[in-house]
Amino acid sequence: MSTPIRFDSADFPENDAEEIWREGLDAIFEIQRPKDPPAPFSAKMESWPLGSMLLMSHVVRGDVEFQRTRRRIATSGVDHYLVHCLLDGTLMSTFGRDIQQVSLGSVVVRDLVVENVGFTRDAPMLTLTIPRQGIDRRTGGALRMHGLSWEAADPIGLLIASHMRSLVSVASSMDDEQARVAGEATLDFVAACVLRRAERWEQPGDPRLTPVIRAQALSFIEGNLADMSLGPARLREILKVSRTALYELFEPMGGVAEYVRARRLDEAMRRLESPLHARDLIGAIACAVGFMSESTFNRAFKERFGCTPTEARKRRAAVVMVGAASPRDDSSRSREARGVGFRTAATIRSLGG
Repeated sequence: MSTPIRFDSADFPENDAEEIWREGLDAIFEIQRPKDPPAPFSAKMESWPLGSMLLMSHVVRGDVEFQRTRRRIATSGVDHYLVHCLLDGTLMSTFGRDIQQVSLGSVVVRDLVVENVGFTRDAPMLTLTIPRQGIDRRTGGALRMHGLSWEAADPIGLLIASHMRSLVSVASSMDDEQARVAGEATLDFVAACVLRRAERWEQPGDPRLTPVIRAQALSFIEGNLADMSLGPARLREILKVSRTALYELFEPMGGVAEYVRARRLDEAMRRLESPLHARDLIGAIACAVGFMSESTFNRAFKERFGCTPTEARKRRAAVVMVGAASPRDDSSRSREARGVGFRTAATIRSLGG
């Protein structure tokens, strides 16, 4: 049988329970709760791997703010879509100047490369966590998916919501092969629904080649961030495409130069927060991600993340020290709880399409 990952705060001491719950979602969000909540912490979370994606049933009582910040995007190591079905309570999301109030029973899509903040109040929901490539290879990519939604009265929305509920009802009884088949079928279904609703970024030429060229471009960029010559001219040379085609390919991402700059800064943030690079000088990190000048790097870093590289490193060190100083219950049950949070986060990070 497919083994779910289960967490219930009622099974553990309150301080441990909230810590483990946060750890399970740390792969995606920075989480804020009221400093003096009116009621004790209460949450339930159950997850089922379905092939290359993850199905989750989740509820937390009271008001919670789920922040997908530039910092979290840079350091989380996940590039997924979330498909939520709201079962009760309140869910609202802000991204840029847009505010989206999600109605009961409706289905909404979140793109985890987009900065956004979700506000929930006593909001049980079902969520499919889907790697970007799982959707893109079925749709051709370049879709504007963040904020895409289907109301409960929409026949397609009703079908998606009903399918997600059905998956939850049978997930624990499926073996691994059945779970994989169900996951692939669900991806095909969701992709077909998305294609009918989402707008596509305009792309010239043969649309069948766009995902291939984009994948080649992004792969080359990731492997050559330290190369000072990395830019439009170098990419045109490698990809054998025209200036216009390259511009159109990266237009949804703000252009080639902006995308390369953002990826360099994201990698710098990842290194600043990584214990493996704790002894690296900030100037060395700047050079390793393709910045010739440390002062230029510092200005660009602060513009993107709202803090200097030194402040980012100190903030990470402070979080580690607080965690080390916090009293822990070392009972076997508490250790098991911490394992639940770790396994949830690790599963989210390991998803592949």
